[in-house]
Amino acid sequence: MSITLVWERLFVGSIGDAEALAASNPFGITKVFILCGETVRQPAPGVNYLHFPVPEARPIPVGDFDEIIDNLWENIRWGKVLLVSQSGTTRAPMIAASWMHCCGYKSIDAALVDIGTLRPVEPSSILLISVKELL
Repeated sequence: MSITLVWERLFVGSIGDAEALAASNPFGITKVFILCGETVRQPAPGVNYLHFPVPEARPIPVGDFDEIIDNLWENIRWGKVLLVSQSGTTRAPMIAASWMHCCGYKSIDAALVDIGTLRPVEPSSILLISVKELL
């Protein structure tokens, strides 16, 4: 699996994809949102990293969700954002779909279906329910 463009200037991938940016950044990604507990060992030059560890199988606290969405609002205007989780199939696509919902582009469910046509999507039901309650 590799980095997937899911919407204008918004990409989804795994922590391995974030690591690979140090060797090559063909999409010109400028910001990486890390949504798992891991970190990138070798940062890519010119890329800024934000760490938002979201537990996979627990509800997301409202403050944590708001912080991620607020940072997306701020950063996607100025560059290309990569959302990463451990495998790139759980938290990253779910946050991307949440962003699409918050922008009024489409509902979170429709966005997850669309992202699922581009890459595997397997969000945690507990986390997804909590996100839907916050939208």
